[in-house]
Amino acid sequence: MAGIIKLNASPDCLGVCVEEPFSGQFSSVKALFPMIGAVVLECEAQGLPWSFINLSKLKVHATGKGNAKKPDMQAAAKARWAVDLGEDEADAAWAAAFAMDSNLFG
Repeated sequence: MAGIIKLNASPDCLGVCVEEPFSGQFSSVKALFPMIGAVVLECEAQGLPWSFINLSKLKVHATGKGNAKKPDMQAAAKARWAVDLGEDEADAAWAAAFAMDSNLFG
């Protein structure tokens, strides 16, 4: 994870947004905790602000519905940016849009 941040965080990067784990089953998300820790540690080492984003709030921001599915997120991205994005790309774009629209990183 640290390598990904170093590789992709340009000098004008305002911060890093991380989706909060969304499963109620600990066994489903326990593998995410070390990765989240690595992201936070690298952000701190690089002096980058970071924020966790609640998945339901992100979906509401993108589509108006807290239970939106991946195709809904993609359709909302297409409507906003006039580009076709893959499922993960749309989620990442909406995380960035949420941060910018909410002025998370001032």
